[in-house]
Amino acid sequence: MTATFSVDLTLADVQSRLAAIGQWLPIDGDPSATLAALVNADSTGPLRLGYGAWRDLLLGVQFANGMGELITAGGRTVKNVAGYDLTKFMAGQSGVFGTLITITTRTYQLPAGAVLARHAPDPSLLGPLLATFFRPQWALLEPEALWLGYVGDARTIDYLVEHLPDTRPIELTRRDSSTDMADRARLWRAAGPAVYRASVPPARILEFVQGVRLTSWIADPAFGIVLGSLEAIDAIAPVRAAAEGVGGSVRVRRGSSIGPFLDVSTNVVERQIIERLKRAFDPDEKLTPLPWPTH
Repeated sequence: MTATFSVDLTLADVQSRLAAIGQWLPIDGDPSATLAALVNADSTGPLRLGYGAWRDLLLGVQFANGMGELITAGGRTVKNVAGYDLTKFMAGQSGVFGTLITITTRTYQLPAGAVLARHAPDPSLLGPLLATFFRPQWALLEPEALWLGYVGDARTIDYLVEHLPDTRPIELTRRDSSTDMADRARLWRAAGPAVYRASVPPARILEFVQGVRLTSWIADPAFGIVLGSLEAIDAIAPVRAAAEGVGGSVRVRRGSSIGPFLDVSTNVVERQIIERLKRAFDPDEKLTPLPWPTH
């Protein structure tokens, strides 16, 4: 199914309204955050493994550009784009190119239940499962454990409860889908003076966190994303060095994982392209400014 929402609704509001008709939006994030904040930050959590990110879920958007013009992109069907796909362009743009008004997304049948498997904190345990029936819908890695989460209808959950012990988890827990969503939202977040999001090769996550001696972090082992917080923004240097040392990169935000990025691209060509797009969508500079001087 598909659904269209005003972006001032919170994620909790959306999930409540969809649950009333047996549907849900498979997006992780702060339940109190608005859809606008989540889409603008391209806030994607571990459910990306099973359902994709905002760019996969979004089918259409309405937004106002800097001249106050209402622009409608996409629609309510999957194949609805001719020309530039402005729908995906709006995910992660932080209000620089337009003010979101509504979004149209895919929705899925509300899971009847969930199963949570706890394994040793070894990200290599995930890979062999991805091509099997035991492919999880989400995965999280902490210093103490690798968590693999499964959601589905009652028949699927019954099967998993019976056969997942073959994957040798330390612990296996059956639970309802609302508990599963709340627990994942609690885990997949970071807050503090500086919040970093590192992208590293999945096989080198532990090398990265051990190299910089991080103690408080959470990772998506399927995609090599690591979230954490620091006491000060200027403490990001060793984290960035450790990420670059394993072939990755780091972005940093202030305050929360959906705030604006504080660091910016130093690639001259990339900046020039973004500046040209900014002039096209916001010639009078009435929207969120670019995070670097352009004059």
